[in-house]
Amino acid sequence: MRDEIIDRLSSMLNFNLQQLCGPKCNDLKVRNPAKYGWEPRRLLGEIFDIYLHLDCDRFAQALAADERSFQKHLFDDAASRIERLGIRSTTEVEKFRSLINKAHDIYVANQLAEDECADAPDEFKDPLMDTLMSDPVMLPSGTIMDRAIITRHLLNSNTDPFNRQPLTEDMLVPNIELKERIDAWRKEQRFKRQQEQNDVRLNDKSS
Repeated sequence: MRDEIIDRLSSMLNFNLQQLCGPKCNDLKVRNPAKYGWEPRRLLGEIFDIYLHLDCDRFAQALAADERSFQKHLFDDAASRIERLGIRSTTEVEKFRSLINKAHDIYVANQLAEDECADAPDEFKDPLMDTLMSDPVMLPSGTIMDRAIITRHLLNSNTDPFNRQPLTEDMLVPNIELKERIDAWRKEQRFKRQQEQNDVRLNDKSS
C-alpha cells in the first residue's frame, strides 16, 4: 500500500463512516430508496468489511493521521450499532474495536509528537503543510518538500505546486544530508523528553 493511496483511502472511509453513524446520520434521507438502491445498513456493513480487510499497523497509522474525521467515540458508536443491528458477528466487531483502539493510541502519540515538534527549525518543515518532514526531497525548482506530501499532490496534478512547471515523481531528488539532520534532531528531542520524564519521576518520589 503506497502511503499516498492508503492515506486517501482511510480518509474516505472515515468520512463515509461519519456520515452513516455520526450525529447527522438521520439527515440521510432518500426518496424512493428501493429505486436508487439506498440500503444504509448494507452500505455500512460493506464499509465495515473494508476496515477489517485492511487491518494492519500501517492502516491504523493512516486512520489516526486523518484529523478531520477520526474520532474514537464515533467508531465506538459505529461498532455498537453494527453489533446491535446484527450487521456483522461479535467476533468481527471485536476485531474492528481492536483496530480502532490501536489507531487511537497512535492518534494520541501523534498529537504529542506534533506539540513537541512545533519548535522545529523552519528548514525541517514542509513548506506546503508546515509539518516536520521525514523524507525530504528536492524539486527541480530547488524547493524542498516531504516526499509523502509531494507525491500525494502529484496524484492530482503533475506540476510543481509552487511554479506550476511539469513535475513527475522520478524528478524528485532525496536530500540525504537534511534527512540525517532531521533524524538527529528527532533523536535529541526524544532524549530530552525522556530526561524530563525521569526528572518528574524523581521529583515525585522525593516529595
